[in-house]
Amino acid sequence: MAGVDPASVAGEPERFLLDLAWASLRTGAALALMPGLGGVSIPVQVRIGLAATVGVFLLAGGTTPPRPADLLSLSGALAVAGELAIGLTLALALHAAFGAAAIAGEWIAQGMGLTFALAVSPDSGQSSVLSLLFALLLWMVFLAAGGHLLLLSVLVESYATMPSAAALLEPARLSAVIAWGGFAIASGLIAALPLGGALLLLNIVLAVAAKSAPQLNLFAVGFPLMLLVGLVGLPLALPGMGQALGSTLLELQRDAAGVILGR
Repeated sequence: MAGVDPASVAGEPERFLLDLAWASLRTGAALALMPGLGGVSIPVQVRIGLAATVGVFLLAGGTTPPRPADLLSLSGALAVAGELAIGLTLALALHAAFGAAAIAGEWIAQGMGLTFALAVSPDSGQSSVLSLLFALLLWMVFLAAGGHLLLLSVLVESYATMPSAAALLEPARLSAVIAWGGFAIASGLIAALPLGGALLLLNIVLAVAAKSAPQLNLFAVGFPLMLLVGLVGLPLALPGMGQALGSTLLELQRDAAGVILGR
């Protein structure tokens, strides 16, 4: 590794560890907030090891900006906060994409009457089983499309294009980050629209039928019918939903790259 001198590491291990910690801040912040990897299901030691591994390669390439002389000073603390903010911004884009999957799952689960079928996850608490299913689907799309490689590529390039986090305070970049929330909500609703719309129409029909025939037992008729329509329609709608959620993930990663790399 051209950027790391073994002799200097052996002679000044404290300095090397400080440089390694500095080079690992952005990656560590991204892993701490990244969906799935940022939860308690992944041990802290593993996340620290992954961040340190990336930091070693960054030090070897010599791409990291110089470390502040005193990390405990005010300027050093601000520099550390800036590094963390850049990593968290990248992870926030992924959170928005997985939030779209959760919104789609919650809407369909509510239409099918599965709001009581909750799964307890150590990462996100209680969520519907369909939300977890769509999150797993999006994870497969993320890995199959090389999203993890794109994330690491943006992290490495960010040291050249954004040596400090001051650029994140630009109004255009801040507005782009804030817009991710609305884009995630709209994308989740659009992805679930075919099946969610069908279930909504079924609920309207059942409401009209219950109004016309008060003696109709909605729990005995409506719930099995909604569940049947959902179970039949879900396999048919799943390919299109996967494509829509994958497009959302790709778009948000592109937006994150644009915010961080300025392109």
